[in-house]
Amino acid sequence: MMSGVKLDVLWSPIHHDKFIIWGPDITLYEVSRIKEIEKKTTFTPISATRGATVIASQSASGVRCVDISAIPEQPEPLLALGYTSGRVALTSLKQTYDPLGLVGREFSSRHPRLCNSVSWSHQETNMLAVAMEKHRSDHCILLWDVYRGSMLCDEARAGESASPTPDPAKPVAEMGLSETAHCVTWANFSPRTLIASMNLKYIKIFDLRDLSNKAVNTTTTRYCYGVCAEPCGGWQVASRGEGVACVWDVRALQRPLLTLQHPKPLTHLQWCPTRRNLLLSLQRDSSTLRVHDIQQASDNKMNLMKNDNGTTATAVEAELEEQYSRGPSVIERDVSPSPAVSVVTFSCHPADEARLLCVCANGSFVDYTVCERVTVAWGGNGTLLWTGAGGVGGGGALRMMRDDFYAAIGDVSYIMKRRAQTDYGLKPDLWQNADLADDDALSGLWHFLALSKSLVEDGCIRSSPWKHPGVRTVLRSAGDGGYRSEMVPSILPDLPNRRVTIYRSAERTRALQLCGWGWGWENALAGVERAEAEGTPCRAAALAAFQLRVRAALDVLARAREPALRVAALALAGLSDERLWRDAHAHAHHALPDPYLRALLRFLAASAPAHPPHAPQPPPAYPDLSAVLDETGMRLEDRVAFACIFLSDTKLHDYIRQTCDSLIEQGDLSGILLTGASPEGISLLQRWVERCGDVQSVALVAARCFTPDLLKDPRALNWLDSYRTILDSWQLWWARCALDTWVCAAEGSGEWGSGGGVPRHVCVACTYCGKSVAAPPGHNRPRVAFARLPPPAAKMKQISSCPHCRKPLARCGVCSLHLGTGAGGAGGAGGAGAGGAQFAGWFSWCVACRHGGHAMHLINWFKEHVECPVSSCNCHCAALDPPDRR
Repeated sequence: MMSGVKLDVLWSPIHHDKFIIWGPDITLYEVSRIKEIEKKTTFTPISATRGATVIASQSASGVRCVDISAIPEQPEPLLALGYTSGRVALTSLKQTYDPLGLVGREFSSRHPRLCNSVSWSHQETNMLAVAMEKHRSDHCILLWDVYRGSMLCDEARAGESASPTPDPAKPVAEMGLSETAHCVTWANFSPRTLIASMNLKYIKIFDLRDLSNKAVNTTTTRYCYGVCAEPCGGWQVASRGEGVACVWDVRALQRPLLTLQHPKPLTHLQWCPTRRNLLLSLQRDSSTLRVHDIQQASDNKMNLMKNDNGTTATAVEAELEEQYSRGPSVIERDVSPSPAVSVVTFSCHPADEARLLCVCANGSFVDYTVCERVTVAWGGNGTLLWTGAGGVGGGGALRMMRDDFYAAIGDVSYIMKRRAQTDYGLKPDLWQNADLADDDALSGLWHFLALSKSLVEDGCIRSSPWKHPGVRTVLRSAGDGGYRSEMVPSILPDLPNRRVTIYRSAERTRALQLCGWGWGWENALAGVERAEAEGTPCRAAALAAFQLRVRAALDVLARAREPALRVAALALAGLSDERLWRDAHAHAHHALPDPYLRALLRFLAASAPAHPPHAPQPPPAYPDLSAVLDETGMRLEDRVAFACIFLSDTKLHDYIRQTCDSLIEQGDLSGILLTGASPEGISLLQRWVERCGDVQSVALVAARCFTPDLLKDPRALNWLDSYRTILDSWQLWWARCALDTWVCAAEGSGEWGSGGGVPRHVCVACTYCGKSVAAPPGHNRPRVAFARLPPPAAKMKQISSCPHCRKPLARCGVCSLHLGTGAGGAGGAGGAGAGGAQFAGWFSWCVACRHGGHAMHLINWFKEHVECPVSSCNCHCAALDPPDRR
């Protein structure tokens, strides 16, 4: 301990529930849980759950420094007290059994002077180092063997010495002649090594194995006070002075490894004994402790040097020079054990991680745990990992977020994994995947893809370059040599005084089919009934009105459960050209809650009044229907279908283009209705991924619905590769295999690539020549006489070498027979039939250790064993794959 400290605290290094507070007095405390302390016992609360009870106390008059021994045989803490006279005394505040006879021993220098520091060795617990003031004819660092002093005194008491008083014990070693030692501490990187701050400007390292007792390493610095060595065996040493804390590497003391600036002078500096490379400092009149995490600065190549390589000083300096060139790296933060009161001193607990005992200016104690900076990372299987929050270092535990947390926040990775486990996107029929999506947008996507596919397969949509065309594909621009629609003026059957203009063409009919409408009231009636059955009467009424069936729309609203809708039906029944009705409509439609109801009202208001049959017909008018199309609360398919019925070719083309571009920019999946599985659809899906991160759905859509040309798009390839990586990290091998199967089928699917290309096949290759160990199909050897007779069964089972290079084939790890040899009664080669051997006789390999064998043999082996059947192989082959779900 440094002198001049008015109050200090020390934990016992071996009695982890005891500590001392020393200043004017030295008091020994014992820490217990408050609920375990007897009711009538006086204690000092140090935390919410712990209290400190006074065990013993004595005066500290003349004491300048204290340290607690780490001798394990001592039943109570053994203290070394350094006095102003230079005397060092051993004492135990609580008088109990003293097995080693050390209590009461004293060690004195030849010349009286101030004792500045005492330090017990934690490796050789009988060694005590003392730092003293300068004397012209004496050394300032004395090393005592407390056992040796004890034996001399015991001999004197037994009368074995002729002198009336025992000979004073002599120090084991002396260093620093005519110098001053301010502080001394034991190093942990090397045995019997002392580090001392001396003469107000030196840090010196002494190797006690060197009989010359001279410093083996020295550096000059004004920041030499409070020197302390890293307790976890590292090469770092810390010192302080003038508001600066320095971290040194003892292998190169030319300059500090780190210089840590502080706004105030430092009063205490200590390494954390349970966490490597964590330094704590205390400033004068401060209520906070500063935690310096220098892990990054010290854990690099320099710490990985091998002593047995004969590393020279030049190599060390080169490593340090590289480190200095990168600049210091340290993470600092302040912690407040007692925010309202300044901290006088503190001590780290020797065993409990990140536990501190702080002494405050008002005399109170605070048992405080420093919480580590939580470093969060994603695990390989997509889970969130972080170190435990039990303090600095996290208790050595790695925590993982539970699945119910991801379910509560709707995390996309959790949702994707849950879908993948249900074979989402891999069902034979596309519409089946909609039920597994559990999302309205994705459900609509899969339903549209199924509808588009059925229309293409039924021949309703022909000559499409894509497997799943959209509305924009079937509606070619009129200016590009496309269709031209027929304009048909029509009168509303239920309102003869109202007329509208509708447009018809084959392309519009196909677009209506993609929207799920169809052309004519006969096709639309089913959609109206379905919407009413789903509990959306406003949509059903609007669909009926858009098909010019106003009475059917009013009947739907009249059957609705909500009274407000029945009132709306009454208002619509009074449709008139009178100004009063139009003014009432203009003020009322904003208050209607349902977008379909507003669209219905605006559509009827936009219809023009009919002219008498014999009156001159005015030129065709184009009513403003933008108010209906701008109702974004309506489904996209309903708005597009409405536009296909009532907009002219030019306006329809402009509306489809603007809407498509807007939906692509927004990444709205409903836009797939317009784009289909086309290059524009890829742009839409890419925006969807960027918005929500669901790479699973877009990868499955690409695998199921894209043509070979679209699969070559870099964005589609990126989706597939990303989803493959995710499936591999989840170890969902079946889903990964099914995905690759769909991709391979799409890449070679006919005019969407049915062409030619070499068909892919899987074969077992010889380790030596790389050729297939099976003869290619149709490649038969010359037949000999009586070739129709089957060969002996023994010869069929004795395929032991490659047919090309004649090198031996792999052997089964269980039965030791070669690849190609039947597995006995397992249905091997003998019971093969035209398709080859049954599965039980197939060979299977472990992807980790590359050992294999007959499938039946391996299945039976792993029913009773965990490790690979090959001797000296410790691979857990069967544990690499999840249980078979099929």
